[in-house]
Amino acid sequence: MIEVNEQVYAPAAPQTVWDLLSNPQAVVSCVPGASLGEHHDDGSFDAGIIVKFGPAKVAFKARIGLELDASTMTGKVSSRGKDNQGGTRFNASMTFHVSPQTEPPGSTIDFKAEVEISGRLSSVVEAGANMVVKKMTADFSERLAAHFAQPATS
Repeated sequence: MIEVNEQVYAPAAPQTVWDLLSNPQAVVSCVPGASLGEHHDDGSFDAGIIVKFGPAKVAFKARIGLELDASTMTGKVSSRGKDNQGGTRFNASMTFHVSPQTEPPGSTIDFKAEVEISGRLSSVVEAGANMVVKKMTADFSERLAAHFAQPATS
């Protein structure tokens, strides 16, 4: 089991950050290698991500479920999927919460996740998970900051 506890700063008001995080298309634009597919009647989405583990790149396909509570600015993401060759499967759940931050002004996003991996690549994925999570979190933070730095369009 891989556990992730990360905190990300966003240079925008909590409601602005919440609006982005509650929009799956906007979130995907902040995650390098991620794509969003079909939206299903049950509210779930097909999604994909390419993750780099050292010199290897692994493509994963998943079904994503999303539960949002705007009143508390919290969300839960659940996903199940497998790699593009079908030899590695994963089951993940993540919660997030947006809260105001005074110095510097903006918002803090707390992420907590658990990922269970089985199959052919599980030992490779688990061995490099901490480094990959740190890199993905840094990339997400940079893209999130860049998103909020862009002037609003109407």
